[in-house]
Formats: sequence, C-alpha cells, structure tokens
Amino acid sequence: MAKKKVHKLAFEFESDFNLIGIASHENDYRLSWAINKSLNFGLTKCDNLRINHPKHKIELSYSMYDFSDSNNYLNYQLISNKSEQGFLLPEFKNIDFLLRVSGHSDLNHINELLTQIKKIDIVITAFPIDDLLERQKRFFAF
Repeated sequence: MAKKKVHKLAFEFESDFNLIGIASHENDYRLSWAINKSLNFGLTKCDNLRINHPKHKIELSYSMYDFSDSNNYLNYQLISNKSEQGFLLPEFKNIDFLLRVSGHSDLNHINELLTQIKKIDIVITAFPIDDLLERQKRFFAF
C-alpha cells in the first residue's frame, strides 16, 4: 500500500500591536481620564470586548476605551483585564488594565508611553507584555 503524502500548512500570526500592562486600583473611567489628561489622548468608552469562553460556554465582557491618533496612524485601546467572570489574561492577574497600541509604533514610542504612564499618580506600575501565548494573541486580533 502506497504511503499518503501529508502536506501541512504552517502560518505565523503577524501582529502589528504592542501591549502594555497597567496596575492601578482605580476604576476604568478614572484611569482613562488620567491617561487622557497626562498623555493628551482622547480615550472614550466604547462597546465592551466580548469573548466566548470555550470551556465554560459563557460570554465574558471586559470594559474598553478607544482613541485613534490619526496624525500618527495609531490606535489605542484601554481594556480591563478583570470582569465579574474572571481575567482576560489569567497569566497576568497582577495587571488591572491593558493598553493595546496598534499601528506601527517603534520601541522608542512604547518606552516613552511607559515612562509617561508610570508618572500618573494613580498608576502603580506599567510594563510591556511581549511574550504572550497564541491563545492570548487571538483575543486581540480584532
């Protein structure tokens, strides 16, 4: 019997965004206001990020704020990492919020953002999140 040829298609997930983890004990609206004031952003409340949990078969909802910087072709989304049902990124339970920066931003821009965010008095800490699992990346590919 002849052996069947098996062809595997491999594709690599390409992302054009960076994630910044933010720890703060304040509510989402207070943090978005503080970021707007400190960074001269215009984060506004938008529809919550909704994800269907595959294991528990429930819909999870996370608060989200959005700002488009048309001058620099960047989009910023402040997303809560916590909801009543659990964490968006359970591996990062110490993070209260995620700032998703999409578009082409270089390392200098991300470092400057981090420096400015850390200066906000209601922010405990902020740091880049580089090594996320593929499962986590798909949540942010919207």
